[in-house]
Amino acid sequence: PVAAVVGDPAVGAKVYQTTCVACHGPDAKGVQGLGKTLHPSESEFVTTKTDEEMVEYIKVGRRIDDPLNTTGIDMPPKGGNPAMTEEDMFNVVAFIRTLQ
Repeated sequence: PVAAVVGDPAVGAKVYQTTCVACHGPDAKGVQGLGKTLHPSESEFVTTKTDEEMVEYIKVGRRIDDPLNTTGIDMPPKGGNPAMTEEDMFNVVAFIRTLQ
């Protein structure tokens, strides 16, 4: 069996602040017209996805022409940060899981 990848929420918080904050806000509550809240208590998307599914989503993003896009703007692959690694993504997901 392969060990599950578990992110580091403290490292993820730092990655979040450099990559995700512009659209999802400093408190991860979303920025009107840009990104939605990432708080599990407020996001069905976050609560219904596994960590692996969240990482896959971050990798590819969501184009404006995707029927599931409800913001009217692109979610760029890797949050617009081409240097973001898979480890960074798991760390960000771990951070998101800590939000209340």
